[in-house]
Amino acid sequence: MNKIISLLVVFSILLCTCSDSNLPKQTAFLRIEFPEPKYFAFKDTAHPIDFYYNASAVEIKTENSNQLSLTYPKINFSVDLSIQKLNNSQDFDDNFSDFSLLLDTHSKKSNGVLMREYEDLNNMVFSKIYEISGGVASPIQFYITDSTSNFIKGSLNLKFKSNYDSIFPSIQYVKNDIFILVESLNWRSK
Repeated sequence: MNKIISLLVVFSILLCTCSDSNLPKQTAFLRIEFPEPKYFAFKDTAHPIDFYYNASAVEIKTENSNQLSLTYPKINFSVDLSIQKLNNSQDFDDNFSDFSLLLDTHSKKSNGVLMREYEDLNNMVFSKIYEISGGVASPIQFYITDSTSNFIKGSLNLKFKSNYDSIFPSIQYVKNDIFILVESLNWRSK
């Protein structure tokens, strides 16, 4: 009985001496509020493609008829597109080889790679999107092709070095925009 009373007294003293000020503080999490996506058609006669983009978050910059950059100024990201005309099957093989080499370079530094495939036979749009987790400068790489005359290499590029866990919500936001771009892409003759 004395042991029980002694344990209760010790337990009571410990409870009274512990206060909230002695407890460790919880880790804070970055909260980013993204604008509601509003998709508009990109139609520019200088480029051989039409697609939908998130006009509430993106500024489109064109270098020339073969280069497009969809810049996200608030989160300091960009989705860069390189549009190539294919003249023969060797051009396709060369472009695919260049894409694979770039993907391998980023994959070696990653924690893993997830791939999503997209196919639209009616519009001849075939795509593979690779999400690369971990501390890489380009966490999403993708290509879009009609497999005969057009090949687009695309990548999500970060303009800064950051912890992957911190920027994960931003990557997911842009990834949804990339899916919309791929699914809405339409080839146009120049």
